[in-house]
Amino acid sequence: MARKREIAIVGGGGGAVCLLDALSQIPGPPAAVTVFEPSDRLWRGRPYQRDADCIVVNLPSRAMSVRGGDPRHFDRWLTDRRWQPGDPRDLGPYDVAAFPPRALFGEYLETVARHATARLDECGWRVRLVRERVVHAAPGAGGAVLTTEPGTRHRADRVVLCTGAGGPHDGFGLRGPVAGFVPDPYPVSETLAGIDPQDTVAVLGTGLTAVDVVLALRAGGHRGPVYMLSRHGVLPAVRQQPVAHTLRHFTPDRFHALSGGGEVGFDEVVRVLREELTSAGQDFAELETEFALLREDPVRRLRRQLDLVHGQNLGLRILQHTLPVAVDVWPLMPYRDRTELLRRHYRALHSLCCPMPPSTAARLLTMSEAGRLRVTGGLSDVRRTRQGFAVAADGRLIHADTVVNAVSVAPDRVPPAAAPLVRSLIEASAATAHPHGGLRVRRENSRLVADGGSQECFYALGDMTFGSLFITAAIPVVVKLAREIAGELVSP
Repeated sequence: MARKREIAIVGGGGGAVCLLDALSQIPGPPAAVTVFEPSDRLWRGRPYQRDADCIVVNLPSRAMSVRGGDPRHFDRWLTDRRWQPGDPRDLGPYDVAAFPPRALFGEYLETVARHATARLDECGWRVRLVRERVVHAAPGAGGAVLTTEPGTRHRADRVVLCTGAGGPHDGFGLRGPVAGFVPDPYPVSETLAGIDPQDTVAVLGTGLTAVDVVLALRAGGHRGPVYMLSRHGVLPAVRQQPVAHTLRHFTPDRFHALSGGGEVGFDEVVRVLREELTSAGQDFAELETEFALLREDPVRRLRRQLDLVHGQNLGLRILQHTLPVAVDVWPLMPYRDRTELLRRHYRALHSLCCPMPPSTAARLLTMSEAGRLRVTGGLSDVRRTRQGFAVAADGRLIHADTVVNAVSVAPDRVPPAAAPLVRSLIEASAATAHPHGGLRVRRENSRLVADGGSQECFYALGDMTFGSLFITAAIPVVVKLAREIAGELVSP
């Protein structure tokens, strides 16, 4: 009897669930799968752990299915569970779609993982879980050899890195026994519980994580001043009423044809996007306006974008539909264009392509108009003082009793817990760090790249591929890439 192929999945969060589900849905010879996950957040990962219900997903539920080819999978699960959105009176005119709590989506991930494991078992697969952290990996024995923290060695024919994104970067060196400093806000139900309701709270960051912190403070009855602070002071855009749209021009096939086996410049990408909008009867000027108004006063921008939630112009919504295609376009662009785009437009793209639910934006606007929330750019320094913290932003000092770190992950995109593993792969010439963050991978198969060639047995899924693929965390993108990797894992 032939030996089963040994597949190792390093990390047991949402990416691993998408991969297991994809494996359970495609034909192929039975294999053995070992999932390595040491934390207590199995299948949920950091984003979808058990937490307060005020922390919701940022995509409508219809876009959160982890079953490739079945966009209603999550919605059916919600229906079976008899889940209903919150009181419509609390949402006002902004109840445009269902945005369930992220903890509930985590429960869905657990269910999918359980069902996928059962299906694989029925098909002759063997799935086991090792609750240890992988700290070393290298090619060997016709595949790879993994070593866990206790020193146990495991052989694998194929290895997929699903290590997640890690926590916020501590850019001001505050981590450690510093009273009043929250280094990582999740789970907010625990980390924010001890904050005095009257404290002045400085939230470092103005992205989706920072928004979660503000919502949690509001839900917990906090009454003191809250500052959201970052270098640029740019909030996520406000998601508009979802619409169905089938891309006709902005497609992988179109860009591969344009590249002719070579590259596609940024100007060409913009031209194709313009064609996509024109063919849908939309004016490209809307996107140009949003880019031009990125540094608009945050409260004015919130109010203006809330007024557009039910608008007829579909430009922003079509732009958001292009996210799954971005992983195909990004590797085709010249390196200089990618570098320039990250330098000049990353903040705008992240804000416009990863918006927040309109009901969330409405709550932020209410807090701002009541004088309880201020959004400020120009963040340059945070220091401990005898009575709290001094935060330098927008040319002035702000006193804060509590500082919550809600900024982005470290620039290298390698979670601290995964650093020894990544270092071992680079030292073994099985991986190469990407200058824009994470590890180099081939777009066509997500294999790690080292010394100019792809590594037959090593793959990566998720934030570790940021530099190579750009869009790495959105569920539709993770599902797409997981299906492709699954096909690679079972191929001869």
